[in-house]
Amino acid sequence: MNTTQNINETLPEQSERSSSIEEENKLAEHVSADSTCMSRATTDDVHDVKVAVIGNVDSGKSTLVGVLTKCLLDDGRGLARSKVFNFAHEVANGRTSSIGQEIMGFTPEGQQVEPERASTAHSMVSTVTKNQSWSQVVSKSEHLVTFLDLCGHEKYLKTTIFGLVGLTPDYAMIVIGANMGVQRMTKEHLGIALALKVPVFIVVTKIDMCPENIYQQTMDQLMKILKSGGARKIPFVVRNEEDVKTCADNIASDRVCPIFSISNVSGEGLSNLRSFIGSLRSRAQFAEGFRGPEEPAEFHIDGVYSVTGVGMVVAGTMKSGTVGPNHTLLLGPDKAGLFKPVTVRSIHCKRVPVPQVMAGQSACFAIRSLVKREQLKRSSFRKGMVLVDRELQPRSSWEFEAEVVILHHATTIKPHYQAVVHCGVIRQAAQVLSMSRELLRTGDKGLINFRFMYHPEFLHENMTILFREGRTKGLGRVSRILYDGAGV
Repeated sequence: MNTTQNINETLPEQSERSSSIEEENKLAEHVSADSTCMSRATTDDVHDVKVAVIGNVDSGKSTLVGVLTKCLLDDGRGLARSKVFNFAHEVANGRTSSIGQEIMGFTPEGQQVEPERASTAHSMVSTVTKNQSWSQVVSKSEHLVTFLDLCGHEKYLKTTIFGLVGLTPDYAMIVIGANMGVQRMTKEHLGIALALKVPVFIVVTKIDMCPENIYQQTMDQLMKILKSGGARKIPFVVRNEEDVKTCADNIASDRVCPIFSISNVSGEGLSNLRSFIGSLRSRAQFAEGFRGPEEPAEFHIDGVYSVTGVGMVVAGTMKSGTVGPNHTLLLGPDKAGLFKPVTVRSIHCKRVPVPQVMAGQSACFAIRSLVKREQLKRSSFRKGMVLVDRELQPRSSWEFEAEVVILHHATTIKPHYQAVVHCGVIRQAAQVLSMSRELLRTGDKGLINFRFMYHPEFLHENMTILFREGRTKGLGRVSRILYDGAGV
């Protein structure tokens, strides 16, 4: 029987109270008999799984990442989160304003590799200490999970969207405070993850300090949202190891949504969550935009660093091909839309030196310009730049056409409308030049011709785009790229 048809027939049409949680669990177990286990079908040579951590501000995202990766319990006063913050101001106010990355390592037997304890004080972990810790975890692990700790505050929504669109996570972990319920930003993050077709699972935190009736209200609200027409998920409350296995086998089908209830202070429920995360497998094979390691190299840059004694270092994701030291690539497009040759001096993956990286992996390259009398600086880089093989003959473009659907807009979209376009690592304002329809409202579909406002960008056909302006959101796919002669 067709899997989707089977689920649609069994999915309840109306949400029920959480007294029916057991029935929901049985319903989700039926999926395992029919669904293809995509998580098991991925290639074994890709051992890295990326999990984006999203949810409302103050729901405990950074604390949960700290508890999981550092193998310690929180003290209720910010001990765990202080181990994962990037900046001192984040430690001071307790809010994530940048994209943090932490790793969990697992042995072939599925046991977590415990990192060396650096300090128990409320202080940020130094770069040197983090390098040593990551190196130790990587050396002992067969399977790695990378957490992308994203921002919860509305002020940093553009950074969160960049993490979900540009860093191509395999899964999204939505963290909800049991005492806070499902807030507006939680729904916003859930909506973006669903629009991008990223499989999600829910973690309800702070159950040790939440009254039973409030916890029940939060669960009821969550069940209602997940079973609504917009999400169309089957909620599955995980209670034991058997539930963990069922969810791990079926989450990649993008229909089952596991729900974990945990406490970062008492440790309740953490063992099931750890076991589930250790069972996740990479979806890079099935993700859009990835090609084989034998193809010409393409590396999307999502971070730039100036390292003392090394020079400029770029971080990002290999979309295709294989790159090793002394490989010559083209860097661009710059502000003029041009690509310039650079050489890769050394490569690090998970803070560990490696001889090469292949499609689907994240890495850092130390690069040097091959243009005489030109030295790379921080000002040489901007959002949306890539490293590509000369064989691709890259060109930048100002305009592109996209098939879009308007997810939400208060009034109507017309020509000359401007919004911020997110497309891979690209984040730039663009203007609507023309449309296939006179007006577009919420729920409408159509063809839109966009033009970037400031710089030309490097695009592929069929790339997913997300555009936003205030609470307006639209999703689409690049159908045609309109070139005007800019290139190498």
